[in-house]
Amino acid sequence: MRGPENTSEPGPWRLVHVARRKLPNRRLRWISISVLALLALAFVIVWTTPLFEVKRIEVTGTSVLSADEVAALGRDAVGDSVLGADLDAIAAAVAKLAPVKSVDVTRAWPDALRVAVTEREPYLAVPVDDETFLMVDSEGVVFDETSTAPGSIWRVELAEPGPDDLATIETLIVLQALPPDLAEEVEHVESPSPASVTLYLEDGRTLRWGDGSESEQKAEVADRLLAGGYEHVDVSAPDAPTVS
Repeated sequence: MRGPENTSEPGPWRLVHVARRKLPNRRLRWISISVLALLALAFVIVWTTPLFEVKRIEVTGTSVLSADEVAALGRDAVGDSVLGADLDAIAAAVAKLAPVKSVDVTRAWPDALRVAVTEREPYLAVPVDDETFLMVDSEGVVFDETSTAPGSIWRVELAEPGPDDLATIETLIVLQALPPDLAEEVEHVESPSPASVTLYLEDGRTLRWGDGSESEQKAEVADRLLAGGYEHVDVSAPDAPTVS
């Protein structure tokens, strides 16, 4: 009686199956090597070919600054590979310019870098003398100097305007908290100290606000007293206002 045939020995069918199974793996390996080689070649071309060297610095979004002034901070990259340009270093240099609120530096293929600047908006005009005003943004940053003050922004007298100056900080808090109706009546502001913000209103009226605390209560008290016909109102202590 014959036992079962030994199926463990490789036959022609098994050799064909193994060969077929190995062929796709080998093909995949060659495809992967080819793709990697092409990527390496493309990298070398982009890094070394003059076609992909930085030839221009394109600047957008400037008004206070000139485009040339901003572009000059990226000129060290001209002649380098677009791929190898240090975008962060250029952005950091541009961000140090006072009028710059934010900046974004990108590659503009094949041969340029693009610097997109967002400048600060004037919020306060601080007179230096009769012919010069400092432009200050809503964060207290002094970023420009001009001979005329735009009529749409606050005119404020400050001794040393700046983001770390307490009088500047308190003045910004006060102005940003003013009710719209009262804000429309303000002609100019004097802030000799952080606790002495004074609003000069239409028709020669004055409103001493003090610092930026309790602004909502101060606004309510000021509204009542000004409506009562008082010309000089002090709400720096809103629980005990004074008038004249």
